[in-house]
Amino acid sequence: MSAFHGANPQLIVFSGAGLSAESGLATFRGAHGLWEDMPLEKVCNYSTWEENFDAVHAFYDARRIAAAGAKPNPGHLAVAEWQKRWPGRVYVITQNVDRLLERAGCHPVIHLHGDVLLMHCVDCDFEWEIAPAAYDHAGCPRCRKKKTVKPGVVFFGQAAPHYEVLYELAANLRTADTAVVVGTSGAVLPADQIFGRSRAFSFLVNLEPGSEMDEAAFSACCYGSAGKILPTLTEMIGHRMENPSQN
Repeated sequence: MSAFHGANPQLIVFSGAGLSAESGLATFRGAHGLWEDMPLEKVCNYSTWEENFDAVHAFYDARRIAAAGAKPNPGHLAVAEWQKRWPGRVYVITQNVDRLLERAGCHPVIHLHGDVLLMHCVDCDFEWEIAPAAYDHAGCPRCRKKKTVKPGVVFFGQAAPHYEVLYELAANLRTADTAVVVGTSGAVLPADQIFGRSRAFSFLVNLEPGSEMDEAAFSACCYGSAGKILPTLTEMIGHRMENPSQN
């Protein structure tokens, strides 16, 4: 997936952990976030994960099991509806690793930070999918090594290959296009700079105002639950997608 093509207006949906919060999955930052109880330096740092091998796998086992027990909420379903309504014109990019967008019906989805159902061997670079349960520590199916297997999630200090796709798509946004940023604080990726200052009409949808981003950079800000707000945007987004001369 690369730059936009065709004359029709396009839509980018960029999501963070707040999109899945209504499905019962804890966010990573903020009050009661996962990083409050488990320091990210221990379980999400590429330079230290091997020395914290057991803690890393226990942490992501819990994320995998929690994701398996969660269900897509109306926010996920709204995004899937947009993709179906405007096929080939809706780009879904997520920082989430839970696959709830796919389970809602989204396809394709660009996972910037990996996927909790994938495992990756850092020695032979093999990646494979596992069941939505605790990792059995069987080792890499290709090279058979055990201590070189990490969750298929991008850690801090590790290259995130799909960032190039993100920045290319954002750079090619036009005034007729629309960007919806939902459920992210902007602490990891500065969505205000990436989308709020793009040429597109940009919506920010968060539970409440935050301090990490310049929220005035967005064309419009909507505060409240993603599951309630995203479905209400369908009519306005539809107008922009289907009436480009009025954008």
